[in-house]
Amino acid sequence: MRKPSPALVIFLGYIIISAFGGLILYLPISHNGDLSFLDALFTSTSALCVTGLIVVDTPTKYTLFGKTVISLLILVGGLGYMTLTAFILSATKTKGSLYARKLVVETLGTGKLGGVLSFASNIVVYSLIIQALAILPLFLSFIRESNTFDALFNSIFHSISAFNNAGFSNFSNSLMDYSEDPLVNLTIMALIVVGGIGFKVWTDVKEGRLTLHSKIAILTTLILIALPFLFFYTFEEQTRGNILKSLFASITPRTAGFNTVDYSKFSDLSLFLTMTLMFVGGSPGSTAGGIKTVTLALVFLWVINTLRGNRNVVAFKREIPQEVIVRAFQTLVLAVFLIWLWVFTLSISEREILEKVGILRLSFEVISALCTVGLSTGSITTPNVSLSADFSLFGKIMIMSAMMIGRVGYLVFATSLITPRKVNYRFAKGEVVL
Repeated sequence: MRKPSPALVIFLGYIIISAFGGLILYLPISHNGDLSFLDALFTSTSALCVTGLIVVDTPTKYTLFGKTVISLLILVGGLGYMTLTAFILSATKTKGSLYARKLVVETLGTGKLGGVLSFASNIVVYSLIIQALAILPLFLSFIRESNTFDALFNSIFHSISAFNNAGFSNFSNSLMDYSEDPLVNLTIMALIVVGGIGFKVWTDVKEGRLTLHSKIAILTTLILIALPFLFFYTFEEQTRGNILKSLFASITPRTAGFNTVDYSKFSDLSLFLTMTLMFVGGSPGSTAGGIKTVTLALVFLWVINTLRGNRNVVAFKREIPQEVIVRAFQTLVLAVFLIWLWVFTLSISEREILEKVGILRLSFEVISALCTVGLSTGSITTPNVSLSADFSLFGKIMIMSAMMIGRVGYLVFATSLITPRKVNYRFAKGEVVL
């Protein structure tokens, strides 16, 4: 019997884990008061897909046990369950089957089978160390407003959520109460950037050399932080003249989901810029979503090089393989198509909400889900939750599926649906006018 494609196994794996997490969160021990299974499943999916969109208020609805389950789902989703599997195989000195290693390669996007288990093992170890180091500075701030146990738990919870770009917060208004706290802001922003820069970049920095991939990822990341920062600092009313708020607003859409300002009060132009940042997301092989920084850079480089008459794409005096450029365009086209499809479908199914919030804010919610960000302009009926809380059963299922697709990756999702077929012939060329 032929084994299913690695892409399909990964996608189905996320669905199964999400359902299992939903069942646990649905148990009375996990929540306070009434909670529907759909809302529990939505929370589980959002946590596993490190998105952060919520339909119930996390700090008040879930118990300590429930919040612990959410943080564990974030850990599994951020690193990738196949990465954790590889860590276990490596720790037990087990190589695993060739098929299992292919699953890990598909998850990490490394493209190489050699040494993939040790690479995955290093990712788990380094990421846990980084998250542990961030607990202390967060604790020093949180202890001012709460007791020792709550401050410690909140520090651990937010460190996990920030590093894994999840955006879940144990405070009802996210981090708005800490918008002027340098320690919280700088720690959370550092975790977001480090978690979203990509595991391969970590390896290059550790080894003291930057490959072409790392150079592109780092440069694009810096540009996508600096330029939006200048915009928010200069033009957006809520962040104008405030360095911390402006910097946080430029970093959190890629793709963490925390907020220190009220996005329901953002200008349309600021929302549009934030949507653009959410669409791009973090770097490949990271905890972040979106089309990825390197994809954007390669598309931009291709346009510049071809306009100059160069058939080959060159960056930092290195030629980029044509198949990599093709994958970048595949990712871009798939992402745009999926966003259009989801916005169009939800505009029909959630017509009453569309009339109240407009197409821009509905699109904001869709991009936030498909790019696993978690930012929202907020519910129009319930405080401290996402606009998704107002959606119908069908609408919530659409958002959950969007988060799932965004986490596994657009190409992985498409590959899981399409059976590869080799064609050994070519047709005659035809003329097409653009």
